[in-house]
Amino acid sequence: VGAYTEFGLAVNGAYWIPGMLQMLSLLMVNAINWSLLTDDAFDEGISARVKLFVFVAFVFAFSGLFGALWILVSELNGASDSPGGGDAGLKCLLQNLFLFAGSLLFRIGRTKEE
Repeated sequence: VGAYTEFGLAVNGAYWIPGMLQMLSLLMVNAINWSLLTDDAFDEGISARVKLFVFVAFVFAFSGLFGALWILVSELNGASDSPGGGDAGLKCLLQNLFLFAGSLLFRIGRTKEE
């Protein structure tokens, strides 16, 4: 929205996907009870499902980060000398970094209370 209103540049809708993946990861990581991960054996019970759930959540998180980095690099390679040429990629990467850091900080804060 900012790039369009300030510079008249349209932002591709695919730039939203890394942020959506990161937000989904934030919800997934913070929705589970981490005391279930302390089981010793990797069995076919609840512990295995929780470990798979956490793995998928972190796959989403790192996919969002790598996608945002890809967008930034592609924006900077194709950026013209016009103002705001690479802003969308930088904003996408910053959004994903802050969501990832916030997700981990929220998780650490909740573990101390549990």
